[in-house]
Amino acid sequence: MPSAFALALLVTATIVSGLLAGGNIDRAVVAMPAWRRIGPVAWAEFSRRADLGNGMILYPTEAIGSFVLVLGALAAALAEGAVLRGAVLPLALAAVPSAAGLGLTFKAAPIMMGIRTEVDPARLVRAFARFRFWGGLRGACQVLAFFACVWAMAAA
Repeated sequence: MPSAFALALLVTATIVSGLLAGGNIDRAVVAMPAWRRIGPVAWAEFSRRADLGNGMILYPTEAIGSFVLVLGALAAALAEGAVLRGAVLPLALAAVPSAAGLGLTFKAAPIMMGIRTEVDPARLVRAFARFRFWGGLRGACQVLAFFACVWAMAAA
């Protein structure tokens, strides 16, 4: 039987990575296709109030929190030895795309920050395309990390 602490870390890592993954799936399947139809000027206006508003607190908290919790759950699983042996591989695999998602933020975030005062529609078209690409890769990594956390839960 795993310790309450190790189990709490695993459950919390799964929940937080799931919230992050859900937001990424919504962005990829619902929001970005709609913004592509509405146009980059409207996307930029919305993003200034959302991503560059409350998103400046929520998104980094979720991404960094998810990564830290996955690492904590992995450390706890390693410390538990045979009790959580089945969770070690999926948690190690979760750590990789979680770290990659954070790394890809260094490509996506400057694009978002660059639209704060940008008004040139041609530049906003390019910014939208670049953000969609890097944000999509980042989102895919974060969704993969969530699936690995679910696998770890099932294996625990």
